[in-house]
Amino acid sequence: MTKRIVLIPIQKIVVLSLGVLFLLNQLLLTQVSASMGMQMKSNHMIVGPKINIDGKTTSLAEWPTMSEVMANPRSGNVLADAKAVMTAKGQPFYAPGDISFDDPINAQKKWGEFETSIKLTPDEEARYQNMISSIMTCSYCCGSPNSVTMIKNCGCAHAKAVRGMYRFMIQNFGDTYSDEEMVGESHRWYALWYPKGMLEDYLLFTGDENALPHETHGGAGQDGRHGITK
Repeated sequence: MTKRIVLIPIQKIVVLSLGVLFLLNQLLLTQVSASMGMQMKSNHMIVGPKINIDGKTTSLAEWPTMSEVMANPRSGNVLADAKAVMTAKGQPFYAPGDISFDDPINAQKKWGEFETSIKLTPDEEARYQNMISSIMTCSYCCGSPNSVTMIKNCGCAHAKAVRGMYRFMIQNFGDTYSDEEMVGESHRWYALWYPKGMLEDYLLFTGDENALPHETHGGAGQDGRHGITK
């Protein structure tokens, strides 16, 4: 009687087992994250005003950013969670010198210096002019519910800082990031220079406006509040 020898493909079994374990691990991570209320989508977004087609009013929308925006910790304290999401910390990778989220006043001054010190190429200048005259609004300083001021027309320190920041970004990161990402990133700084207005808008956008009374500061919507688009 002839004996049959069965060869077991050990390597294939090991690979298959590892694959199954990996899938189970990812499934468990997803379930745990969901149960903790963690956001699974990209965190490179921030809520901020966006000019409407009419060119006079704004709506609230999500902007893509250059730096990472913290996910909502879902602690149960709506206002504290909003502050965690909207308040940046540390020095972003693109910031030169001692420009840091931790010192918004110094950052405002340093960004502002670039408005006159950086010379752009004709194409870069055209891009810059479009950003300050057609994309970024001055929503917490100038304007009214029916007449929003573009950042180009504001003479305040924060507007000068944003314009300087855009010139720096276009010159140094223009080939890597879009206009929308640069404008979205400037909203990260607005959240430090105008924290109450930005928090109000975030809470309005997320449906938690009662956590912080919303004051009129330009834009479309009831009582001069920004409209909402998602």
